Amino acid sequence: MASRDLTDELQCPICLDLFTDPVTLDCDHTLCRPCIEDYLLNQGKMCPECRAPITGGDFKTSRVLKNLADKARQLKQAEKKPEAGQAEATCTLHDEKLKLFCETDDMLICVICRDASEHQGHTFKPLAEALQSRQEELNVALQFLMRDNKAVRQLENNQNREIAKTKDRSGCLLADITAQFAELHEFLHRREKEVKRDLKTAERRALEPMERNLQKIQRELGDGTEQARKLQDSHSITQPVAYLKWWSETGAPLVRELKNKPPRNAAAELEEQEKQTAWFQSKVKALSVVPDSLWLGPYETHLQFFIWKQMLTVIKTVPDRLSLETQSSALRLSKDRSSVRQVDRQNQQESREEGYNSYMCAISKEQLTSGRHYWEVEVGAKTDWAVGVKQERKPDTHLFGRLEFFFNRVRGIILHFNGNTNYRIEASSDSTISVHSHPSKIGVYLDRKRGEVAFYNADDMSLIHTVTEKLTEPVFAYLNPGPYLKGNNAEALKICRY
Repeated sequence: MASRDLTDELQCPICLDLFTDPVTLDCDHTLCRPCIEDYLLNQGKMCPECRAPITGGDFKTSRVLKNLADKARQLKQAEKKPEAGQAEATCTLHDEKLKLFCETDDMLICVICRDASEHQGHTFKPLAEALQSRQEELNVALQFLMRDNKAVRQLENNQNREIAKTKDRSGCLLADITAQFAELHEFLHRREKEVKRDLKTAERRALEPMERNLQKIQRELGDGTEQARKLQDSHSITQPVAYLKWWSETGAPLVRELKNKPPRNAAAELEEQEKQTAWFQSKVKALSVVPDSLWLGPYETHLQFFIWKQMLTVIKTVPDRLSLETQSSALRLSKDRSSVRQVDRQNQQESREEGYNSYMCAISKEQLTSGRHYWEVEVGAKTDWAVGVKQERKPDTHLFGRLEFFFNRVRGIILHFNGNTNYRIEASSDSTISVHSHPSKIGVYLDRKRGEVAFYNADDMSLIHTVTEKLTEPVFAYLNPGPYLKGNNAEALKICRY
């Protein structure tokens, strides 16, 4: 009879488990004493197997069945939990002791397996030598992983600092905005709430990529910590066979996963620790810290001016007071150097009307080399004009410079209007934008650190367009009054001063 069948014969029909203190009834059926006593108390005085009447209640223990059930229980527990240090582990194919470790296949084998054809050319080691080699390699992998996790944890700390910096800066801006709005009176509270909402939106927009990146770093750190835990668990395994079995099933795949590339000679002894560490692929290379990117544009520095229509008398931060200069004989500046226009040509004989020339311009005397600046230009009803910023450069005499001059280009970021419904942005890459209305004033906001130039409709303070480019040279405000157009475009462009 098979062991499974024998175990079935030793089961109580009530609890369906191995007998505990078995007793035999008059009808020769056997049950556990606790089971039959509970059954008789709740179900009646009949055998649960054959329904025969049960007389009396003094049952005698069947010692033979009890001993057999105890033995079966011990065997069952031994099958469920084999000892970790089984020294008599044998090959499943040849029933021989596992005395060798195949370096090529990372597995325990017996002597007969070594001589088999599928193992020809493989490298074998005794168990003690293989155990020492694997432990050394495992220690190197663990040390690498601990250092790598430390670097990932540092990235986590750096990202947390950037997030804290964004939150702190957002808090400072929020306090400043609140203080400025406190000076404006009750009817401006609605606008205050709108700007605060923009700040929170900007904060959320700035924090989202950083928090996503932090989650990515934490996932990598969690994976690395879990891998380190698995490797550290091997320290509790003391038996060579059990350790090498663990290595085949867990350690070797995990170490291979950590390696960037295998060593040139897999059968060679492990080299020095520094060289082995280079085999592993660091998580840090694929991770980075997303920097703080919170930005509110002119609302950080010119908030009050952007609502000056209602509260002009309490505005503290005003636009830059720029002075203009020009080298073009066709242009005239006002005495206070705040405006520029074309020379009157009503008495001049002109063979033709010139077109727009980006070099016929006035620039600010002030160099805008750092910080954030805002100014407004009154364009009125002019039908052709251009405003923006121009980058300074030294005179260029080589062929490329002459060609650039021929094609009438200025290095800078310029908004140009020529009487059509659309406006053109002149930068490193030109583009056309649509503007629903034609403002009488254009606001220009420059952020040197970010390399951003934003154009605003200064009549209602709505954003027209923003350009971001690398500004490496000194920058000047740029004003071009456009062609004369037989006097139809003779009005001046004027820097607004408040």
